[in-house]
Formats: sequence, structure tokens, C-alpha cells
Amino acid sequence: EEMGNDKQMMHAKHRFPHNTPMSKEAYLYRSIFDSFFPDPAQLTVPGGPSIACSTAAAIEWDKSFKEMADPSGRAVAGVHDEAYN
Repeated sequence: EEMGNDKQMMHAKHRFPHNTPMSKEAYLYRSIFDSFFPDPAQLTVPGGPSIACSTAAAIEWDKSFKEMADPSGRAVAGVHDEAYN
């Protein structure tokens, strides 16, 4: 699987009107989810900012979480820092 491209991101709000992915990585995860769980399964997943599938409330627990938009969780606690180089 490949991450979403610029064209897909431009149209993401049309393909995924509910909890629209905000990054190419999130687009990839959402596409995989939708391939296994068709409509209306996406309605069971909470929306909003997330770090490694946390809830939006978890973002409020730590100031550093607010600065990350990382659905995979690679940046949490310095895990896999080299992924950002």
C-alpha cells in the first residue's frame, strides 16, 4: 500500500466526508479501514485529533501531543525518530 497522493488529498473530503483524513498517512489508514469495513462502520470510530489511535481527549493530556499529527504513533515517546529524517 502507498500513502495518499496530492490529488487524493485534494478530494479526500468527498471520498471521506465523515472524519476526513488530514494527512497522507491518515488517508492510507482510512483507505485500508474502508476496504475491510464498509459504510457505515466509519461512524463507530471517534473523530478528531489522534495520536496512535487515541481519542481526541488524550491529545489534551500532554502538550507535546498537540504538536503532533501522527496517526501511527511513531513520534510518541521518541519511538522511531529516524522515520522523520
